[in-house]
Amino acid sequence: MTEAGPLQWQSGGGWLVLSGGGRWEAGEAGDIDAAALGWAMVGRPVAVLLTAGASTASGEALVDYLVDLGAPEGYIVPVFDEAGARNLENCGLLAQAGLIYIADGPDIVRLVRVLRGSPALEAIGQAFEIGASIYAVGAAAMALGAWVSGGDQAEHGLGLLENLVIEPRFSGAESASRLRHLLAAHPDCMGLGVPYQSAVALGPEGQVRTMGSDQITVVVAQSDEG
Repeated sequence: MTEAGPLQWQSGGGWLVLSGGGRWEAGEAGDIDAAALGWAMVGRPVAVLLTAGASTASGEALVDYLVDLGAPEGYIVPVFDEAGARNLENCGLLAQAGLIYIADGPDIVRLVRVLRGSPALEAIGQAFEIGASIYAVGAAAMALGAWVSGGDQAEHGLGLLENLVIEPRFSGAESASRLRHLLAAHPDCMGLGVPYQSAVALGPEGQVRTMGSDQITVVVAQSDEG
């Protein structure tokens, strides 16, 4: 594991970029998008993962946007179900990527369930190990943490950030309360609140960089005495 203070994340040659969200169509997080592309593995394409039910047309427009920003090329990897996560072609596309962009979407829990323990997740790990970066936007940022809120109950995330629970679109007391509620059941973790149009990037040598106009918030579980 790579560490910076209390933060711990899976070791690899690339960056992990966690965005609180922002509509790429409106240029709301263009600086963050450009920074993430700057950490991509040179000469390799961008692989885009969409949540189940997301518009393929919108996904293709996203790929075009990333190419316009400077990606050499890009493509959607159709991992929408367990079969897609086992598909050898899909795994090859992920393993060959220089940046894996996990798009925001309403059904991120389903994507986590599809990826968890799959060959597709192994391929993502292989790409990350040799230098590809992973850029998770909005709800997708939750997926990389230890736990994901799935309604009434939390379930295991993808665990690239071993001791973190991530709250995208973090906006104050209500968001902090949600995080503390989840952390109460998992006191070995801490929460990371990432506001809309802001991001935190974790580098291969323990670098931590923040982007955007709002501060990243660390939330810890309240003790019984508190």
